[in-house]
Amino acid sequence: MKKINLLFLCAAITGTTKAQVVIDTVSTGASYANQIWYSLENDEQGSSPKNSWELAFETSNQGGSIHINSSTSIELWLHPTATVNDFATIDTTGLSTWTKLYNSNIDWSTGAFNQPADTSDDFDMGWGTYSMITHSVVGDRVFIVKLGSSGYKKMYIESLAGGAYTFKHANLDNSSEITNSITKSAYNTKNFVYYNLQTNQIVDREPVSNDWDITFTQNIEFIPSAYLVTTVLHNKKAQSVKVYPVNDPTTYADWQSQTLSPEINKIGYDWKSFNMVTYQWEIADSTVYFVQDNDSSIWKLIFTGFGGGSTGNYIFSKELLHTVGINEVKTNILLDVYPNPTSDFVVVTFQANELNTTLNLIDLTGKKVFSKNTSNLSGLVQEKINISEIPSGIYLVTINSGNSIRTQKLIIQ
Repeated sequence: MKKINLLFLCAAITGTTKAQVVIDTVSTGASYANQIWYSLENDEQGSSPKNSWELAFETSNQGGSIHINSSTSIELWLHPTATVNDFATIDTTGLSTWTKLYNSNIDWSTGAFNQPADTSDDFDMGWGTYSMITHSVVGDRVFIVKLGSSGYKKMYIESLAGGAYTFKHANLDNSSEITNSITKSAYNTKNFVYYNLQTNQIVDREPVSNDWDITFTQNIEFIPSAYLVTTVLHNKKAQSVKVYPVNDPTTYADWQSQTLSPEINKIGYDWKSFNMVTYQWEIADSTVYFVQDNDSSIWKLIFTGFGGGSTGNYIFSKELLHTVGINEVKTNILLDVYPNPTSDFVVVTFQANELNTTLNLIDLTGKKVFSKNTSNLSGLVQEKINISEIPSGIYLVTINSGNSIRTQKLIIQ
């Protein structure tokens, strides 16, 4: 990784201030061999081969997202008729006509295994169903996984209970049947823990979630059909926005007029394109990106070069535009929503300050069913909300503070 520091003077409304632009190069290697996790403040935080895993399991307390490795030739199908009781005898005739499943390209909370979920059923996780009696998720669907040139596996998730995923997989002829478990708490400082279906090994490959803001990787975008792209995604605590066109990207800094988005691919892949005439990569002009990092600081990114598959180099400049000041406690941190699911009350724990902070409970149509301004509070706050008269369903708990929003899903039974 190479860095160049450029210092220049820029005129601010309140006077002349010194700003620093850093030009950095992040390399994923030839053929984009590695995934890189990056902190805008502290640079590269981790690197791992992209082909060391097939499955990724979400580790947050309420999460049940399961992803496939879309950066390699892994493919996933839901068996259209089989239940877990049919696991030993399932028939894969017609597999080529089944619908392939993909990870969401806009959030981390919907993996390929979650895509079959019935959206009208609040307790359907896609691979299994949440039980209000046992407070666990019980697997009820069978999947087929293609491991590139290494053949096929059938598998299902038996359960998510007591903070542990238990899952079974085997070859289609029932050989090499394996049952394994992954305990969330062993990896709860990370977004995901990974699994290699070919070696039957858990793979701990990701840096601590709080240590990185963006990742340089590959994923599937739909343009309009599924297509593998080299891309930049942001962490689930970060937000970002693309601004185009701007007259002079080097001087444009009006992030306050933009709406930051939690969609993880807002930086994405289309800041570059391949010219089929010159056979060269070209970088989009008149484009800047603003990123709010894990600590709520605002950064400006401008991409200036791309090495393609020969080097996997991403070249960009970054500039810190805004930090949380001494008098601004970082208040937009949503720490906990408990119990979840719930039917009578919920306790929301978060950091608050006296500056324009609001707690909202929002249904999936966008309607606020509860709202409280906490601008007169500071420090660690616990707000108990009576939800006994709110209809059952999936809701979003949000903390709004200035330009920052933190969100967590809540299930009301």
